[in-house]
Amino acid sequence: MKEISLKMPDLEFLDESICSIVGRIADNETLLVTDPYNFPKVSGHKNIVVVRNNDSGQIPIIKESREYRRIIAVGGCAALDIGRACAGGKPIIVIPAILSTSCISLDRSVIKYNGVNTLEKTTLPEKVLISMKDLLEMPQSELVKWCRSGFGDLFTMVAASIDLQYKSGDMSRDKVIANVRECFDALEWVIKNFDGYNDFSVRALARFLHDSSLVMVKRDNSALNAAGEHVLYHALLKLQKQYTSLRPTHGQIVAAGTIIAVFIYGEQTRDMSIYEKIRTAFAKLGIAISYGELSIAGIEKEHIVEGLAAITGSGTHLGDYFKTGNFEVLDRIFLA
Repeated sequence: MKEISLKMPDLEFLDESICSIVGRIADNETLLVTDPYNFPKVSGHKNIVVVRNNDSGQIPIIKESREYRRIIAVGGCAALDIGRACAGGKPIIVIPAILSTSCISLDRSVIKYNGVNTLEKTTLPEKVLISMKDLLEMPQSELVKWCRSGFGDLFTMVAASIDLQYKSGDMSRDKVIANVRECFDALEWVIKNFDGYNDFSVRALARFLHDSSLVMVKRDNSALNAAGEHVLYHALLKLQKQYTSLRPTHGQIVAAGTIIAVFIYGEQTRDMSIYEKIRTAFAKLGIAISYGELSIAGIEKEHIVEGLAAITGSGTHLGDYFKTGNFEVLDRIFLA
């Protein structure tokens, strides 16, 4: 597929707080879009909107009720998504407060219409600013939780590449790797270099997530960023009403789908090498690879079975496999 040519956003690491960054770069013509968690950091700005979710209804209200020539979006994915949607082609800078998904540098937003999340084209940021000060000063348990989620979302590109090759009829290992070579480089980095959730690994994760976002921007589609594991995620959110954005995290859920898809691929091709790399990396990162670890995250075996049964009509590698009802494979993965 031919890649499109655009000016890609710069990724900048700053050793100052979000409060300081916004105070320095925002002016009277800037609309600040943030969430309740990050509002206290930026509450001194005059033109500010606080969003609590990604519901589409707030977008026209914001556009019509506020005057602005550019946007700074600060927070998690909902704030970044709504900020990009409200930009409408105007300049936007994003400041992710956590590194929990691959959404940080996209020209797309997940917007909810009538209760259904839809991925739609929005405005590509000019810059992505990372406040290393705020990230490293958050409680260690929070940093670990959100960074694990980010790594979990990052490595869904492996499952998405398998899905793409499954649909093309060529499941060769070389093709799967070639599609998302940068992701496999990140996988090798984790296996060889990851030594805890510290300054070094946080910077690496931010770069990996930024680069994975740009894969979608350059290809102008999400085929290599999301496949059956994300379909499973959305199915589980509908089926398990107790799931929240905090527990289990997005990355924990899609990581479970990824390790299932990669194990199945290994059995289908009689080559378990990619699965072994994913499992090794997940173990180093503390991402769940057993039923017990999944349960701690709030994901039970019966949840996964019900979710997989619900996606058998999705036309994905993962969905098609479970049309036979062969859920015994889960024990070979999570009891290993």
